[in-house]
Amino acid sequence: MVGFLWGFLKPLLYLLIFIVVFKANSGVHNYILYVTSGLVLWFFFSNVTGQSVGSIVGSSGVLKSLNIPAFFFPLSETISELFNLLLTLVVFFGIMYWWGIDYSFRLLLIFPCVFLFAVFALGLNLLLSSVNVFFRDIGIIWGTIQPAIFFLTPIAYSENNILRQYPLIVKCNPIYYFIKLGRNILYDPIAPSWHMWSHCLIISAFMYIVGQFVFNRLKNQFISAI
Repeated sequence: MVGFLWGFLKPLLYLLIFIVVFKANSGVHNYILYVTSGLVLWFFFSNVTGQSVGSIVGSSGVLKSLNIPAFFFPLSETISELFNLLLTLVVFFGIMYWWGIDYSFRLLLIFPCVFLFAVFALGLNLLLSSVNVFFRDIGIIWGTIQPAIFFLTPIAYSENNILRQYPLIVKCNPIYYFIKLGRNILYDPIAPSWHMWSHCLIISAFMYIVGQFVFNRLKNQFISAI
């Protein structure tokens, strides 16, 4: 219960900070709904990758004593955070009534959006957790990179600002596409285009294939490396 509440309180604390820092000059209509729709998805990604990067190393005792596929450890972290995200969305849908969320069948599209984001996260988790077995600084490096990715993703500010000045940086950031897809569903008055869906599908599939490939190449050396 505390973990779930903290998972919801973190976006709330960030929201309060962003209201003070960014709202006045954001040029965004319904700023609270705009920011919250991005924060909910971002914290799922941040939490699941941050916890999964050390999942294999942290389960070394189990791996050495039981014949359990190492794949289950990053997978279990992903499923656990996915469940927390779904609970957070329930609270989000209730609270955002006061900030004018449009209740329609379009909101159901958030579930395939979350699924694609979870597949992307799982692929990245497989990559990070397997490489972390051999290079234990990966977790520290990833924790350092995450804040940069966060501020390069238009969550607290209008995407038009950064797209106008740094279009290449934004378009090379895969998280941008998932945040934009989720915001199209939760914030915008129209459903996301097939073009946006295809972007997220390709990114998810590519990341999972890369993560699974690296994981399969390294998994037979996990026991000796741990």
